[in-house]
Amino acid sequence: MRSVSSGVMAPSMTMNPSASSSSSRCAMSPMRAPYPRPVSRPEPWITQPRAPRQREFGPRSSWCYTRGRSCSAHTWDHPPMNTTPARPNILIVTTDQQRTDSLSCYGSEFTSTPNIDRLASEGVRLDRAYCTNPVCTPSRVSIFTGKQVSRHGAWNVGTHYAADERMVSHILRDAGYRTHYIGKAHFQAFGGDDSRSREHSARWSSGYDGWTGPYYGFDTVELALGHATYGISGHYGEWARERAGADAVEGWKRATNLCEASFGGNAFDWDMPVEFHNSTWTADRAIAFLRGHATSRPFLLSVGFQDPHHPHCVPVEQTDRVSPDDVPLPDFEPGELDDKPPHFLEAHEGRLESSAMRGEYPMAGQGSGCDYRLVSERDARLGRAYYHSMVKLIDAQLGRILDALDELNLANDTLIVFTSDHGELLGDHGLWMKGPFHYEQLVRVPAIWRWPEGIAGGRAVDGLFSLADIAPTCLAAARVAVPDDMDGVDALPLLTGREATVRDAALVEMVDNPDTLRLKTVVTADRKLTWYAGQPYGELYDLERDPGEKTNRWDDQDYSADRSELLGRLLDMGESIEPRLRRHCYA
Repeated sequence: MRSVSSGVMAPSMTMNPSASSSSSRCAMSPMRAPYPRPVSRPEPWITQPRAPRQREFGPRSSWCYTRGRSCSAHTWDHPPMNTTPARPNILIVTTDQQRTDSLSCYGSEFTSTPNIDRLASEGVRLDRAYCTNPVCTPSRVSIFTGKQVSRHGAWNVGTHYAADERMVSHILRDAGYRTHYIGKAHFQAFGGDDSRSREHSARWSSGYDGWTGPYYGFDTVELALGHATYGISGHYGEWARERAGADAVEGWKRATNLCEASFGGNAFDWDMPVEFHNSTWTADRAIAFLRGHATSRPFLLSVGFQDPHHPHCVPVEQTDRVSPDDVPLPDFEPGELDDKPPHFLEAHEGRLESSAMRGEYPMAGQGSGCDYRLVSERDARLGRAYYHSMVKLIDAQLGRILDALDELNLANDTLIVFTSDHGELLGDHGLWMKGPFHYEQLVRVPAIWRWPEGIAGGRAVDGLFSLADIAPTCLAAARVAVPDDMDGVDALPLLTGREATVRDAALVEMVDNPDTLRLKTVVTADRKLTWYAGQPYGELYDLERDPGEKTNRWDDQDYSADRSELLGRLLDMGESIEPRLRRHCYA
């Protein structure tokens, strides 16, 4: 099947004949023979002080138990296969700030994403996948470490993941994988005045020094920093300046706002040609890597699209768009924020600057805020339509990558993971963008897996999944031992259909201001509870009866037993990722 065009022609690329003739390492075969058990575990590489807390029932806490047996990543109990598949190539595709309902395979009725739909129809679509944090850096570090935010420590945007710590890329590289990263990483801050950051925008504006890695276990990297008009930086920015000239790039740092109000959902017409767009460049570089990979050595390729993160900029020449007339208005009912924590209404009314919750920096994902009551219906439709139009361009570019895998005979033995770091509010609940609001639109994300040689496709699964499960699942597929300090679990039993669930709860954490605004959310099959440190209030939703999270049941006596149970669950989950306490002597 060929990818579907976005309405603009992709730049032509010269195929490498030697690469195009390469074949897959193992033919696809039906699942019959038992999946092999892993070899004995090597000594763990853990050197950090926060090792996992050992509990009497084993290496995972009780919330990872399923029907009485541990779902530890060390368990190999997957569907039988006729022959053992070769260690797969692994392709991790991330978008930024993408809602599940922005995809037609997840039920969107006003947009079409045929290439991502193809991925879902040939793979497994997870309908209850949750991020570990609703802003970029913490969630992205969790994806590549398999750790909850409390353990890995990159707790907000504007922080760094420690440069001497490890990721799944280190482990796979040590196991023989070729590792490469393209696009947005955001493992370190790209603002402020911290020159230690490899992703710092000032480091690139002062001149490119030729650096291409290594970076967090990736042998080589080609980075894109920021977003849209403020995102023409990193290796992507250097390429754009070399190809189009510095004057053109400076001109592309401006776009025409079509909205009357100024808010995070603004819609911009952008004069940048599609051939220079970051989504096109990201796909170009991914295809170039695939065509240059003419060896039997497996690869880990991470492809990070910068969109559809705000600002919502769409190239003028992009013809495949979503019409504002087709987009529904945000889901918001007057008064629905009255029973929520105070920062919800403060954000809605643009009062964040005077909020008691404000810390050293403005609220993550909201900035200094604006009065969302001033956003007209016209502006709301425009902002939402341009957001979905950005998704359509991503879909077209991902289709080109899928075509390249087919052409190079790499599709069958490549495990693809498609997901996003977090969602986007898009005016729902009277809020835009992201931040310390753990609504489903923000914390539930798309997650699609395709691996023809290892996973039967064409299924949708509603078992709970955390983005922290991506790293251990990839290691399990590669038959590489999973470190004990990964909080995520091996989800292959869920993906293959062997088990209906591998976890009975997911944890979402956020620290916006360490002194005043810290929250943790536990999500189960039909309930969601959010606890606020040091506060008498909280949130509790009956997702079965109230999927829109309109009514907060925190103080509802009919739900007091649920609240007690979920608070206990939250404590247990938090305890499992605390540092192990050990005295070395009496005094």
